[in-house]
Amino acid sequence: MYASHTRRLLRRDRGARAHGGAARRRASTPLLCLIGAILLVAISRHTLLPKMPFLGSFWRVSLAPGGYIPTPKSHGVKYELHTLPVDAKAVADGDTITVYVDTADPRESGNVPCEVQEAAAERTKARAAKNYEKADTLQKIIVDAGYRQVPGLTGEQVLAKKYRVRLRGIDAPENSMPYGREAKEELVKLVQGRTLKISIYDTDRYGRLVGDVDCNGVFVQEHMLKKGLTWHYTAYDQRPELAEVSSVTTNSLSFT
Repeated sequence: MYASHTRRLLRRDRGARAHGGAARRRASTPLLCLIGAILLVAISRHTLLPKMPFLGSFWRVSLAPGGYIPTPKSHGVKYELHTLPVDAKAVADGDTITVYVDTADPRESGNVPCEVQEAAAERTKARAAKNYEKADTLQKIIVDAGYRQVPGLTGEQVLAKKYRVRLRGIDAPENSMPYGREAKEELVKLVQGRTLKISIYDTDRYGRLVGDVDCNGVFVQEHMLKKGLTWHYTAYDQRPELAEVSSVTTNSLSFT
């Protein structure tokens, strides 16, 4: 009898423990769900951004702490170039252009090497005397130093500093590729004979200055994107204004 009573007590105790464990599991399930929901909301605030016209996407997952911050056009500008009128031959393709800045510009005047100044003065005299052989020799000295004598704003020859500029944020097809010639021609049509204001950000691995180009109030990169002749170069530029123009242009072209 004693053994039978003991077995009944043990079974009751095991049942109570099992019932209590199930109850605890049932009680803990809502708590775990609540904690999970709180974590998901907290994470989403850091990783999801509201709808933005970024290459047609509705949501973008941020891989950087703090999320994506649009870069204003003026952010990171190191200096500005104010060029002489652009020659058509200076346009290499749809995203690269060679420009010249008058050495009388305050930013340039103190940086001209003495030998270049002397060669320019002597070359002017040689050309006036029609000594073109000497003028050509002096021209080589000037060009090798990164300068050239070119027509100024009033048509007279001026000494100018040469710069190769890569248009920031866009990429054009090579001249030999489909639409490469059209991209180059469009850029020539826009800048030929005009002075430019170029905001310089950096120098690329080819030694070209990387900048935003303003031509008589026209943002050149935006113009080229709207024409559908270049792509937004997202690998190096995430500005939302260019992404929006690129997205709108792509969508409009897809329906034509």
